[in-house]
Amino acid sequence: MQYYGFTAGPYKTNCYLVTHEGKAFVIDPGMHALERVEGLLNEHQVTLEAVVLTHGHIDHTRNAGDLAQKHNCPVYIHAEDEFMLEDGSGVSEESKVLFDAAHMVPIAEVCHLRDGEDLELIGLKFAIHHAPGHSPGSVLLVNEDVAFTGDVLFRGSIGRTDLPHSDPAAMDASLRGPVWSLADNLAVLPGHGMTSTMRQERGANPFLLKVGRVM
Repeated sequence: MQYYGFTAGPYKTNCYLVTHEGKAFVIDPGMHALERVEGLLNEHQVTLEAVVLTHGHIDHTRNAGDLAQKHNCPVYIHAEDEFMLEDGSGVSEESKVLFDAAHMVPIAEVCHLRDGEDLELIGLKFAIHHAPGHSPGSVLLVNEDVAFTGDVLFRGSIGRTDLPHSDPAAMDASLRGPVWSLADNLAVLPGHGMTSTMRQERGANPFLLKVGRVM
């Protein structure tokens, strides 16, 4: 497995292309990600098999429909965030305008990510951990080496919980549960900002330290 990351859109959302044996899937293709993804597909001579979304906020999903339509592939998201794909719900009205939510390309095939199940794509397997709080359907995608944490866990911080449909209590439970349970050796690839490791976050992230101390 190899992965390639870049930032896209006004909020500098991290988008990742995961490749293996001539195939690929993309995680969180935000606004203006389309050209970058197409360039990486051509550069590495791989075909796109799926779009995978860590959650439904438009800064992570804006080009999901474009890529799914172009490559005739499904989009994976947790069921509780699927409603956000229709019109950019889940963010402020200002953000919906900024990301031109009114002109999102409809998604023909939506598949659901389910807690406790494995996502098997392009010959790779990722465990799905539901981690609500930032959004109702936020998930962690985890294999033996990396955790794609979306906007649940950042380097030294966590995702906002003051957005529509966010839930601070649910975020605390997610940090105390599935996030805290991640293995120390995992690389943390977040939805915004720099990469990290779970060992580093468990030792220095103030939000994780807080929930760890009360366990």
